[in-house]
Amino acid sequence: MIIEAAISPFRPDAPVLDLDTTGLDGKACVQAGASIIHHHHDTRMNLDEAITSWVKASAIMMEADPNVIMYPGIMGGRTGEEHMSHLVPLAETGALGMAPVDPGAPLPFDMGDDGFPQGHGYVWNSFSTSRKVAISMMERNVPLSIGVYEPLQLRWALACEANGKLPKGSMVKLYFGGKFSIYKIGEPALNFGLPPTKQALDMYLAMLEGSSLQWSVGLFGDSLLDSPVARYAVEKGGHLRVGIEDIASVTDATNVETVEAAVALATEVGRPIATPTQARAILAGNA
Repeated sequence: MIIEAAISPFRPDAPVLDLDTTGLDGKACVQAGASIIHHHHDTRMNLDEAITSWVKASAIMMEADPNVIMYPGIMGGRTGEEHMSHLVPLAETGALGMAPVDPGAPLPFDMGDDGFPQGHGYVWNSFSTSRKVAISMMERNVPLSIGVYEPLQLRWALACEANGKLPKGSMVKLYFGGKFSIYKIGEPALNFGLPPTKQALDMYLAMLEGSSLQWSVGLFGDSLLDSPVARYAVEKGGHLRVGIEDIASVTDATNVETVEAAVALATEVGRPIATPTQARAILAGNA
């Protein structure tokens, strides 16, 4: 089973954990059993600063295992092209293990004092931007990390797979919506996505029938490992995304502790934990 750790708090246009802390935390997560690390840079940085910061933190993580699969958050900006402008330069450094693409993904809404959801609800990037990312990553043999916030994004992934338009090793991340905001810690939110239930996962698995794509589950704004979908996903052959980004301080667990809990759950179910090398083989269809 592949474990991903999303180790950076989600803080658009604000400082994240410092470079050394991020690197050492990611390294510890790899040592604990994670084979994929998702970590952010400060989105206020310009392109060169962001690439330098992200690569330096990644180098620390690679001390635990040079084959660890790493991928970034988004760049600052208001358009999909701006958000994704770092992916090609990062791919050319050799440090980019996956490229994130969220085709038409909705944002969560905050809850207003008057009881109504509030916010723009705009998408991270359009199908047009996602197409550009997919093409550029296919040219560089970099797999995609495809965020599935609603069934529409899974339809996009399956259509691309059917037409041979996904880089080898690409993976779909089935994201469920929790109760709380990942932006405004501790505050309730109207999150995207289906609730973290067995029935919701079954719907996605029905859509995935016949697909060769590997899949994982994550829960934004709540604790995945305290939800019914975590064990069910492991039992069904899926993988897990844990870490402090998604749990949004719902629990006091550290990044490493969430990885350790995922390892314990997999052990209970009888699923061996994939090393980074094994994870790459699984995603490529060679294991």
